[in-house]
Amino acid sequence: MVSPKRFGFLLNARRPPRALVLRDLSPEEASAAIDWSGWYLPDDAERPGKAERAGVVRLLLSVMAQLARERGWSDWYAGADHPFAWVRAEPLVRVLPDLYVLDHRPLPPLPRQWQTWLPGHRPPRFALEIVAGDWRRAYEEAPAKYWQLGCPELLLFDPEAAAARAPLAEERVPLQLYRRDPDGTYLRVHAGADPLRIEALDAHIVVLKDGPYPTLRVARTS
Repeated sequence: MVSPKRFGFLLNARRPPRALVLRDLSPEEASAAIDWSGWYLPDDAERPGKAERAGVVRLLLSVMAQLARERGWSDWYAGADHPFAWVRAEPLVRVLPDLYVLDHRPLPPLPRQWQTWLPGHRPPRFALEIVAGDWRRAYEEAPAKYWQLGCPELLLFDPEAAAARAPLAEERVPLQLYRRDPDGTYLRVHAGADPLRIEALDAHIVVLKDGPYPTLRVARTS
């Protein structure tokens, strides 16, 4: 079977549906309560690279707003820095996308955080996470969290990998795109520096490296 992390599938290729199934757990594991504390995101959590992230997001929001006007997306909404929580009993289990897209424009005022168990609070259609600080944790945990949240598309942007000013771990790449398949599988469909298409935007994301630090732009074509 072809690894789900490989690219360039044959046209009309088929795969069986997949699901997360655990078997043969010990009695202790099977009866253990889930410890969510490792995924807590407190209000005062430190986020490295604030200025650099803000520059990337500001440019993207401006271009995306122009794109929405051109295409008549009147009910479409793009926002930034609003937490999304999805476990009702654990409201600190949440993600804080640097940028997100909603299918429907919310009525003001915006909530302090989106809570997907509440009416009208839905997962983002697309989310961007800019990697800063502990990149291994971001690479490992972000896809798992956004999969649980129910986000159809997640883009991880690693500016340090894009800059490539010093030798880095081999697995670090500028862009990674995850998409949710109909069976619920979160499939990494892109890993590298090349432009990639975002379905939620019907446009491409391109890495720019002509400034003091790498950033992203939206392109109608690749």
